[in-house]
Amino acid sequence: MKCSNCDTEYSDPNQTICEYCGSELVKDKEPQSLKTTSKIDQFLTETGLKD
Repeated sequence: MKCSNCDTEYSDPNQTICEYCGSELVKDKEPQSLKTTSKIDQFLTETGLKD
């Protein structure tokens, strides 16, 4: 498993969220270029708290 945001590697197959940045982990080794914001940044933007 690999973090789509900060590229941290995880060997635990049950781990789904990155401990460092909060983004979802992906199973493949290709980086996801579509998702550029972390879950935390996405939440702050959606709730209007980022400004």
